[in-house]
Amino acid sequence: MARYVIEPDRYEGPCVFQRGEKGSFFVSMRDQSPIYGNVSLISVNVVEKGKAKVSGLTIFENNSWWGSAVRSEENPACWQGSGFQVCAY
Repeated sequence: MARYVIEPDRYEGPCVFQRGEKGSFFVSMRDQSPIYGNVSLISVNVVEKGKAKVSGLTIFENNSWWGSAVRSEENPACWQGSGFQVCAY
């Protein structure tokens, strides 16, 4: 379990945190309910040091591409993209 924060609409709370390779991770709710809007799983896929691709899986099982993100220098638990931020603690 971990705590997540997603912006710009500021969703936060407990979540299931699953580690991936090279710092990648996934966050979801324990009961698979939406974690942000209609998104039930958020994937932060690290492609190189400090850079990731972020996407979501909706409750309708559609992929939702969020975009590229960079790791925050101020808070390394956060990944910032154009118009969004995903943090997992």
